[in-house]
Amino acid sequence: MRNRRLICLLLIIQLLVTLPLFEASAYEPSTLRPGMKGEAVAKMQEALITLKYLKGPADGIFGTKTENAVRKFQRDNGLKVDGLAGTKTLTLLYKKAAEAEAAASSSSSSGSSSGSSSSGVFSGNYSTLKQGMKGTRVKILQRALKTLKYYKKTVDGKFGSATKKAVRSFQKAADLKVDGKAGKKTLKAIEKALASGGTSSSGSASSGSSSGDESDTQSSGNTANIPSIGSVKLLHWFNDIKPRLKNGQYLKLVDPATGLTWTLRLYSLGRHADAEPLTAQDTANMVEAFGGQNTWNQKAVYVKLPDGTWTIGSTHDMPHMSGSISNNNFNGHLCVHFLRDMSECQQNDPKYGVANQKTIRAFWKELTGITVE
Repeated sequence: MRNRRLICLLLIIQLLVTLPLFEASAYEPSTLRPGMKGEAVAKMQEALITLKYLKGPADGIFGTKTENAVRKFQRDNGLKVDGLAGTKTLTLLYKKAAEAEAAASSSSSSGSSSGSSSSGVFSGNYSTLKQGMKGTRVKILQRALKTLKYYKKTVDGKFGSATKKAVRSFQKAADLKVDGKAGKKTLKAIEKALASGGTSSSGSASSGSSSGDESDTQSSGNTANIPSIGSVKLLHWFNDIKPRLKNGQYLKLVDPATGLTWTLRLYSLGRHADAEPLTAQDTANMVEAFGGQNTWNQKAVYVKLPDGTWTIGSTHDMPHMSGSISNNNFNGHLCVHFLRDMSECQQNDPKYGVANQKTIRAFWKELTGITVE
């Protein structure tokens, strides 16, 4: 009996040895391939659209057209042409797409008056957005519609029924085809509405200022136009920002989620910028952006520097210590953090400073797909 069991066991072992090993997966876990769906596919499609390999929309479906676009990109860049978007393909794809967007931004901000579409809030990408889609471009659409007072829900990057309803309302008001899909005509119309001030007040400080840093000394309504991704630069606090600032200048902040804007006057400059709301209305707008409360919980914001450059920072709305403006309903000052080297920040500001650096990096990755160490 024992010999029979031993013989059976040997036969099973021999069978397993001679059979070809089963491949649990022929692809890397991160590989995107035909037939797949989802946000990762949509992100890849957006990069292919940016580089002119694919015509929209970025619908999140890896079909034949997307596969052909991947193959062409691989062929043009000396990669293995298999139509599978693995680590090498995606890394190079996103790198080239980011470079293309940066180049478009540079050309549009160099003083040209040609009206390049890359200067708009959608950065020249007018592929159709529709219900069921997710991602950064949907967030940009929601923020724009929120600024124009058509969208009142949370900016979550999910194109649901509320976003569709907002798009339909805008289309009706703009005398466009009312289908709830944000195609090229609708997206361009939204950009035009934002550029003309939309439903927001466009009042600003006197244009007679000669200092070049007082254009935001008065609040221009509760909301502002969200800057286009291509116009926003990730600037380093010590290398790029602090050397060109001085106390008493003004920063204009815009909350990406709501479009709410407020102006701060610089109070002191150290490892971050200490500042205070310029007016009581600025304080009210800021507190509203933080959910109606004073909190140390930081959030990422767009920051317009005195020279007109847009960058990103991280801030809170908790008044502390001293301030110099007596009638702004803000008893103290607050902090605005900008990009710093993480190693330096870990050494000098290991808790709250590092938390703000993480917030800045997470927001930049959300905007551009680029990871900053």
